[in-house]
Amino acid sequence: MRLRRAAGAAALLLAAGACGGEGNGSGPAADAPGGAAPCTPVGAELENRATEQVEIVLSEFAFSPDQADVGAGVVTFNARNAGRENHELAFLPGGGEVPVDADGAPDEDALAAAGAFELEAFGPGRQCDATYDLRPGTYTLFCIVTSPDGRTHYDKGMRGRLVVT
Repeated sequence: MRLRRAAGAAALLLAAGACGGEGNGSGPAADAPGGAAPCTPVGAELENRATEQVEIVLSEFAFSPDQADVGAGVVTFNARNAGRENHELAFLPGGGEVPVDADGAPDEDALAAAGAFELEAFGPGRQCDATYDLRPGTYTLFCIVTSPDGRTHYDKGMRGRLVVT
């Protein structure tokens, strides 16, 4: 899926970018050995300012832990893919359900407008880190990678919650 990393109210000090096709069976990651997407770290320039680190495991079809509470400021997420499929760690400011379009697919434009941002999908057995400057609020954690059966990981229950105080 293509989900923009937004810098607005989501409080990123990152340049806006776009996610490639990694993790959904198309694009460059599909050409990686075994279809495993490479790790593309986020926010490396902020890591030395991180005041907290969150260890999070991604698997079929869950985050562990599925809820985290952190203080506002620079936070590093050490994400490990313990699953068999590519997974991503995406954030929707304000919490709530991930918006979908008329066909039931994740609505990329609505996600971008809401300030959603992500650690792009990466392959099984890999660890990938993402560092963000977070503002207080509630965020929905989610993965909208599409499984071989055509359903998104979000639809299969891969969602969680982040509370920033």
